[in-house]
Amino acid sequence: MARDEYGSEIGGDDEMNCVRCGHESGYNRAVIDRFSGAKIGHLCMNCEREEFGNVLEYSTRGDDECVLCERDGQIELPRFVPVERQVGETVVVESEIEDGTAPRLCDEHFHAITEAERLRPVLDR
Repeated sequence: MARDEYGSEIGGDDEMNCVRCGHESGYNRAVIDRFSGAKIGHLCMNCEREEFGNVLEYSTRGDDECVLCERDGQIELPRFVPVERQVGETVVVESEIEDGTAPRLCDEHFHAITEAERLRPVLDR
């Protein structure tokens, strides 16, 4: 398993790794190509806050627009939400991708957060 300069594991199960930092993302946001429906990966909470602050949480752009500009929002960033299910006498809590309108990024802003060499967060550009 690869480790970063702080000793944290990176790599491993790409299914749950953050598209920006490569660390395990937890269940924060999925990264989905809106047109094909393909799940690209995840965005961890730390990277979301570092790149966007509260913009994704409080975005007010139109349903089809990028939250940072007026281009088409090709990449959708829905949140994972906990869902309780009763299985016999046991309550099972699972995470599902939320329904409804999720914030979107255009391809340019998405690629800006996934570039290997970046000088500053997307909001400063």
